[in-house]
Amino acid sequence: MKPQSTQPVVVVIIGLALLLAVMWVANQTGLAPAPDGAGRFAATILVIADALPALAVMWLGAAGFGWPLVSWLTPRAKCGPVVQIACGWAVMMLLGYVAGWAGFINQITAWTIPSIGVVMLMAQTMVGRIVPRSRPDNDQSMSLPWTLILWAPGLALLLVAATCPPGTLWNVEARGYDVMSYHLQIPREWLAAGAMIPLEHNVYSYLPGLVESVFYQFAAMRGSVRDAVYTCQLFSVSMMLLAAWGIASAAATFVDRAGAAAGGALFLAVPWVTITGSMAYNEAAVLALGAAAVALLFDPVAERGRGAALIGLLVGAATLCKLTAGPMLALPIGVLLVTRLNHAIRWRAVPSVRVGLEAAAVATVIGCLVLMPYLIRNAAWTGNPVFPFAKSVFGTAHWDADLADRWDRGHGITIQSDDRPTAFVRQWLVNTGYGAFGGRPTPHEADNVARFPNEFGAPILWAAFLVALLLSFLCKRSRRAGQAMLAMLGIQLAFWLVGTHLQSRFLLPTLIPTCVLLGIGLGRLNRPLEHRLWWMMPLASIGLVLVLGVTALTTLWSQTQPARLPTGELVPLPVFALVDAMNRIKSPLAGLPEDGKTLVVADNMMLLYHPRPFAYASAFDRHPLTDILETSDDPPAVTAALRDAGYTHVYIGWSELDRLHRTYGFDDAVTADRLQRIIREAGWRPLGETGSLFRLPTPQTPDRDPNER
Repeated sequence: MKPQSTQPVVVVIIGLALLLAVMWVANQTGLAPAPDGAGRFAATILVIADALPALAVMWLGAAGFGWPLVSWLTPRAKCGPVVQIACGWAVMMLLGYVAGWAGFINQITAWTIPSIGVVMLMAQTMVGRIVPRSRPDNDQSMSLPWTLILWAPGLALLLVAATCPPGTLWNVEARGYDVMSYHLQIPREWLAAGAMIPLEHNVYSYLPGLVESVFYQFAAMRGSVRDAVYTCQLFSVSMMLLAAWGIASAAATFVDRAGAAAGGALFLAVPWVTITGSMAYNEAAVLALGAAAVALLFDPVAERGRGAALIGLLVGAATLCKLTAGPMLALPIGVLLVTRLNHAIRWRAVPSVRVGLEAAAVATVIGCLVLMPYLIRNAAWTGNPVFPFAKSVFGTAHWDADLADRWDRGHGITIQSDDRPTAFVRQWLVNTGYGAFGGRPTPHEADNVARFPNEFGAPILWAAFLVALLLSFLCKRSRRAGQAMLAMLGIQLAFWLVGTHLQSRFLLPTLIPTCVLLGIGLGRLNRPLEHRLWWMMPLASIGLVLVLGVTALTTLWSQTQPARLPTGELVPLPVFALVDAMNRIKSPLAGLPEDGKTLVVADNMMLLYHPRPFAYASAFDRHPLTDILETSDDPPAVTAALRDAGYTHVYIGWSELDRLHRTYGFDDAVTADRLQRIIREAGWRPLGETGSLFRLPTPQTPDRDPNER
């Protein structure tokens, strides 16, 4: 007889053993311990343990905040636990968002907000509502599907990667450039200001920023952003787990729990999940909220107004995390509500068009209400509720026409129409990030680092998806689920092709319908083969997780910070050398005087590690140096103006300045030739050997050693 569920203790023990084994292999880059590797493996465990108190309080608080919503609106939902936690996260994040905007986030309030949820969870326990009164499959309530063991490899890679500092992993994502220049840098500046404030030098502060407000709260809980880095990264890991749970819950409406849980395991093993789920990004929260919405979508209560209200809360919060979640998640889910493709086929009565329209309307209203804090905030800051978008309608705020055009060029569709099919194939179908196995080496592109070492591998994941889609269509009970997920996937791909600049990472929401169908397909494979062929479902599940996991593991090993050998060759550093390496990463500005202030030009890569006061601007904002250079071109006058503004040093990222001028654009007044002339004629003092950091001279300061700081 095929295995279905077993005792929780067996699943937990085997799963934990597999988790630690894969963590060891990933950390050591092999089975044998590397020099100091065992100590670094222990450091991985300690980093996780250090982040657990803040994470645990936030997760328990989220479960508490979700209790009154689920108990009132969807008390008998089969997916009640995952929806309760996801909705609780949505509510708690919104509370933190509004509190941060109002200037109420500090160390005390940052702990108080989730603590309120913990008290609510305790109240739920006291009234006996942790387990719903009406629960399906009650005879298996004390067992777990054996396929939960397959979650261990993906989770292990996430945990190891999340204990490496930003800037040390993932060349395909420019080693966390976005993390250090705005996902964590913006909360750092909010924490210093004591409130969520507009940053005219960093346009990304005007994006919705729901996840960034969570990072702001974690930073307040831990005392600083630097102390909260691993907590923020492990928050992303936990959100990926919630997404896998939501995927499994959605599939469990149609198949047994073993197949459904296998869908969650496949999701965790996808390389793009490992990459984005181990960084302080916003994708993990988007996927978690979206997967919970899909789970509720397939529940019989979802088409009633109360269930649709929770769907609206979830997709609204996902859009508040990342605006592209609107067309990638909210839009297709709304279409499924209207077309009534979401209802379980076992229902006797097919809901009417009116029911579908009412459900979609309720979800839309609630979702729009969730977005109101962002819209009101931006309108108050800039007069444009969606700045930096819709500038021709609502205005460009503090930007001029050149900056508005620069943003549009950098975030518009830059690939010609006849190149879109190629991008579709390379960025999705045969992309290593989506589990394409093998492939050929990628040609080096100086201006495009967002490529994996190998491309055009075998699309194992999508081949399995097609088989799962066929299996779902062969059964009446799951046929409508197959149609719904196929429709959702089609809308997502259509938007990506016509409404984005075709980055592979933007396709991550496609993993929700994909893995839901994979779970259904594996579950369908389980049912008709009760006797001789019972082994096919375990073999398929283990084989797919193995292929995806090996791809993710080799991607991790090849995507670390490079080190230069004595021969001059650049090779990736071993993972164990990067674990808990925050204190070993030296900022280019380390050692500067405590009373100094540095102006950073172009290179924002290491902002997170700058220990002293500095000023900077994103590539899409007007640089502080521009006003000075447009006023005067005289090197001594420029130097004096910088001194008058309080700057003592200037750091110039020469290669980044050149790249930005050739790609996105940079202020025309700030060019390498002009800066080099000013440095030469005004006598700026180079510090160190890189030729990037300079001390500004003063008239009363006699000549000193150029290496003096």
